[in-house]
Amino acid sequence: TGPVVHRRCGSCCHRARALSHGSCSSTACRAMPRGAKPKLYYNPEMSTHTHPWAHVEKRTRASDVYEHLDRAGLLGSVQVLPGHSASDEELRTVHTQRHIDEVGRMTAAARADPTNRELCEPDGPGGVYYSGHADAAARLACGCVIDAAVGVLQDSKNATATRASPSDKARRRAPPAFAIVRPPGHHAGADPTDGHHAEGFCFYNSVAVAAGVVLASGDAQKVAILDWDVHHGNGTQSLFYEEGRCLYISLHRFGERWYPETGAASETGGGGGQGRNLNVPWTSDGLADSDYLAAFRLVLCPVLAQFSPDLLLLSAGFDAADGDAQGKMKVTAAGFAQMTQLLLSAVDCPVAAALEGGYNSRVTCESCEAVLRVLLGSAPPATPPTLLAPSVEPTLRSVLAHNAPHWSGLRYSEKALQDFFAEAARVGSAPRVSKRQRTAPAFADEERANPRAAEQQKLAEKRAARE
Repeated sequence: TGPVVHRRCGSCCHRARALSHGSCSSTACRAMPRGAKPKLYYNPEMSTHTHPWAHVEKRTRASDVYEHLDRAGLLGSVQVLPGHSASDEELRTVHTQRHIDEVGRMTAAARADPTNRELCEPDGPGGVYYSGHADAAARLACGCVIDAAVGVLQDSKNATATRASPSDKARRRAPPAFAIVRPPGHHAGADPTDGHHAEGFCFYNSVAVAAGVVLASGDAQKVAILDWDVHHGNGTQSLFYEEGRCLYISLHRFGERWYPETGAASETGGGGGQGRNLNVPWTSDGLADSDYLAAFRLVLCPVLAQFSPDLLLLSAGFDAADGDAQGKMKVTAAGFAQMTQLLLSAVDCPVAAALEGGYNSRVTCESCEAVLRVLLGSAPPATPPTLLAPSVEPTLRSVLAHNAPHWSGLRYSEKALQDFFAEAARVGSAPRVSKRQRTAPAFADEERANPRAAEQQKLAEKRAARE
């Protein structure tokens, strides 16, 4: 059998042909309980973490998103909550006390000597940076994600207790939650050696800690983490690599010395976590909506459905967005919205999302808005399918080869795979790139790092106009 998709809801199933839905009966297409508001976690105190030198992980990353959502009129549709500061006990569900102490020690050192760049940027300019507020901001980010995870599980339990009948699955899943947080977290915890607990702009692994908290409390028996940040979440993988109760899935750029140089398809988990780690390692730049959606339909959704988690956590990094110079990918806001809908269709458990990377303010804001609209119940906007990049089929075949032994839903016949990629080629069209896009990359969010960025963009636009 081959992977097919519900025409209305986008949910993956395995049957000979797509179901002809007049009105979809899948759980994902049903409305959330009436009157329920999704929760959005945000605390302005996270912006206190900053330092004097230009850096892409800017203090305004989260506040820019929050203000954008306000201008878009979406804050009235959510319950805004400030979160709490994560405790040592919560952090220790995944991190060592040595890790926690070191972040505290480095924060104190940066507070005492804030202009010592060698001290504040221990990995060199452009890497993780410490400030006098690093520990406090990271604990707030972590606490927001913990509250989002615990909150959706509790709301789901309450909704289940009050639903009309045991078969009323429409009320099984509570409204999703979204934590608009920074600094990001998914690299933290990858390296246990002294002096390297924090890396990649990350201090505490917020999503991993949230998973650790609900697993330790028994609020969830199985947790899935889906990470679409363009960089591999080496911290999350490392922390759960031998944990059978947590499924970690990551789509990321890989090879050619892409940071953090981990996340091969062959890394599928160890010990009691065999098969619980799944990597989709993209080997080329410029991948777009259709490339990512192919991975969701062929690989990710079937695995999530088979795992059937009690909670799905989304590490929502937007540095794979079109216009983010850090990621060099071409995923649109509509593409992120469609991926979100596919996730909601694949599982019927509570869902909580958390901001990870994303360093172009405009496209990060637009992408967060698109994801939130889907979490609020709107249908994602359609985008015309494009031809898959040449690297996509070999990458996905490699992922299937390494993971099919652990997941029966990935054991496709060769004919099914051939049909899947043939259909993608049949409906796809070559992506159109304007002359302006080719000659004028987006500099908007790098202006602080490069004072001449705006000037360079204007010159590029003039050259494009003359051509």
